[in-house]
Amino acid sequence: MFDKTKIYQDLKTRFKSESDLTMSMMNRVISDLDIHDAAMLDNIYETVIYYTGDWPEHEGWGSSDSRICVNSVKAKLIDCGHLKKAA
Repeated sequence: MFDKTKIYQDLKTRFKSESDLTMSMMNRVISDLDIHDAAMLDNIYETVIYYTGDWPEHEGWGSSDSRICVNSVKAKLIDCGHLKKAA
């Protein structure tokens, strides 16, 4: 099992001005996809911010929104060669 301390420290440092929703989704992606390489943070951020960047505060963010966001990040990381596609 990999120690994820560094990736979470990098996330906090590099993206500290982002919204709670964006940070929460980035944390979830790291956890759900078992990301341990901080070099992937920029690719993760690009996709997460696409979904969370203009999200109206008065609208709720649900589990389906989270699932779509995580799956989109996963697809991007596969396309970039950072993750392998499951058989």
